[in-house]
This record gives sequence, C-alpha cells and structure tokens, in this order.
Amino acid sequence: MTRAYEALVILKAVGTEPEIARQASQLDEPIKKIGGRVESAQPMGRRKLAFRISRQSEGHYHLLHFQAPTERIGEIERAFRLNEAIVRFMIVNAEDVPVLAAPRQPAGSIVAPSRATGSFQPTVAPTRS
Repeated sequence: MTRAYEALVILKAVGTEPEIARQASQLDEPIKKIGGRVESAQPMGRRKLAFRISRQSEGHYHLLHFQAPTERIGEIERAFRLNEAIVRFMIVNAEDVPVLAAPRQPAGSIVAPSRATGSFQPTVAPTRS
C-alpha cells in the first residue's frame, strides 16, 4: 500500500550553490529506488539553525512531497541517515499534517501588521458617526 508522505531535510550549508543543488537533486534517488514517486521538491533556502547540529550552525532546508510503499519507508530513512550531506531529516505521513485554515475575519475588519510582533492581526475599522 502506498501513502503520501512529507519529508523535511536539512542539508549542510558548506559548498557552493551548484554543489548544494546537486545534493538536493539526489534526495529523490532513495525514494525512486524503492518504487516511490516524488510529487514535489521545494527548496526553502538557507536558514540559521536554532542550535548547532554536527558543528553546523546553518543549513539548507528542502521539503519533499512523495508517494511511497509504507513497508519500505525504513529504507528511505536509512539512506538519509547514511548520506553525509544531510544534517537532519523528518518524514511524516502527509495525511497527519494539518491543513491550516485562514482565520476568520470579523465584518468590517482590516488586516494590518502589528507593530509589536510584525505579524498580521485584524483590526476593526473605525466607523463614522
């Protein structure tokens, strides 16, 4: 039985952009090797890690959406563990990932950035009397 999965992979940030792109393109190989199918691969860019992992303070994040046989996911995990370019990874069942719905806005509200947090918070538009 095949299922939809989502994998977040952090690659080492050492090397040139073409080298990192080559390493990212090789993330598909273990999935295809077991009979899976990669639906999408999104590079999420270079980011600072919250804490050092294997002497790395930055990493290149990549998000993969793929279909694979459930009984062979362990083989993908093993291939990712053996890949020296991968700092960390996480594979989850895509059906378990919640879909975030947009928050409902009250009538007459305007979405404006909050000065305190920088996030968008609804504010009530002033009414004229």
